[in-house]
Amino acid sequence: MNVILGDDDAKNSIGKSTVLMVIDFVFGGSTFAEKDDAGAIRELGPHRYDFSFEFGSERMCFSRATDSPELVHECNEEYEAQRELGIDEYNRLLKRLYGLDELEGTFRSIVNPFSRIWKKGGLNPSHPFVGADKEPVAAAITRLVDLFGRSPDVALERKTLDGLKNRKKLISDSMTASIIPKITKPQYLENTRSIESNQAQIEQLKNGFRGALNVYESLFDQDLQKKQQRKLELGSHRIELQTKVRRLEREISGITPRLAANIALVADFFPTVDVQRLEQVEAFHQKIGSIVKKELKDELAATVEEERAAASELAQVDGEIQASLQSKGLPDDVFNRVFELKGAVDKAAAENYHFESKVNIDAAVKGSNDRLEDIYAGIFLAIEGQVNGKLRSFNKVVYGPSRVASELRIRNAGSYLFTSPDDTGTGKSFAGLVGFDLAMLSLTKLPMALHDSVIYKNIEVPATARILRILAAMQSKQIFLSFDEAKKFGPDVEQLLKRFTVLKLAHDDLLYTKDWRTRK
Repeated sequence: MNVILGDDDAKNSIGKSTVLMVIDFVFGGSTFAEKDDAGAIRELGPHRYDFSFEFGSERMCFSRATDSPELVHECNEEYEAQRELGIDEYNRLLKRLYGLDELEGTFRSIVNPFSRIWKKGGLNPSHPFVGADKEPVAAAITRLVDLFGRSPDVALERKTLDGLKNRKKLISDSMTASIIPKITKPQYLENTRSIESNQAQIEQLKNGFRGALNVYESLFDQDLQKKQQRKLELGSHRIELQTKVRRLEREISGITPRLAANIALVADFFPTVDVQRLEQVEAFHQKIGSIVKKELKDELAATVEEERAAASELAQVDGEIQASLQSKGLPDDVFNRVFELKGAVDKAAAENYHFESKVNIDAAVKGSNDRLEDIYAGIFLAIEGQVNGKLRSFNKVVYGPSRVASELRIRNAGSYLFTSPDDTGTGKSFAGLVGFDLAMLSLTKLPMALHDSVIYKNIEVPATARILRILAAMQSKQIFLSFDEAKKFGPDVEQLLKRFTVLKLAHDDLLYTKDWRTRK
């Protein structure tokens, strides 16, 4: 336990919370440099913090500046920069040094929820492991599962589910964009009936050829099918071009009603209309008319030429089809009928294929979801059991056996409750928050927790005194605690706090050398 101790008058604005912000900054956090609620950066200007870590017998020195918080410098013992690290690289180094590499989350995502500082966050007793105010609950629960080392248990199924969801989204987006057909269940059933009926008709035509297999096979000749398909495309395209030619001819000839011819009619219906303004608009139309007409004529000439080319190709393809059919002794009307039937079968089959793909992927997603929920259910029960066991032990020491302990209940991967069912008082809620952190420190690899004094101001004096004794007994993990009013907790607790104090602040003994609490 590391105590930043304030004075007995509980004076504010002496730097207790700011020290915790700086410690969070040392642990790779961004809040201190981004928010500067204490005004340190604003009043002191850009400055840097030198700090060291001890891992076993190894001491590592670093420096981080407020005007370049995205960088951390690894230093020698005199804090002279030796190597520059990006903040992400620095946090990866801390994760490795604290033995957290087996966890999926980043170092900051692991420790950030347990950095409980005034105006930073983490002070909501109902959400003890949420990293930010607007963080999805699912992300917080994923972090909890990770801290307990259970991520590998769900990793394979989660990867399977993510892949299935991506395929499902691809199919859905493709249907929305009409890249692949989208049909309903009734259409699917109708397609199935249509396929059976059309295939039966094709079979009848086949039997009508009395075993002339080479003639029947010509119906499905790939080259012949391509030519027939091209013929249909050209016919459709030629109709579009002919329609466009007629529209351009009308526009050039002026068949479209002109504004000037209707000005008098408009004036009759709307006596207050600005006739002069309408005439000005018409004059403008006439002025640009010659330019537009030339462009229309150019477009008409190009469209007519394109239509001629389409007609020529259509005649050529049709001739090739007729020649091929004649060489095989196959009537044109029979070929067209079978081609029509086979086209209908292929279209219906393609639609049904994509419908079945969507149905299958939906079923696969549901199955994977169900399996994942079963895996999570077992994990959640195990986590609840461990955490709630620690909370009961903590509550028994702090409040005695008659008070109900805070309780964690994880409903599913996106919902949980953390509350004291029969005691919703403010003090009990904040005590539960401390109890949760102690449970996490003892049950997981969580390396540290930061507690601002505001947490303890909401807890009864006797309960706080007992909590401090528990915190003082914590081994191998780091707790940074801001605190004041030591005397009111009695001489034993006061002595305990002083023994663990690493920094003493008071009204006339501030954190910084400059005092900006009052302005002249």
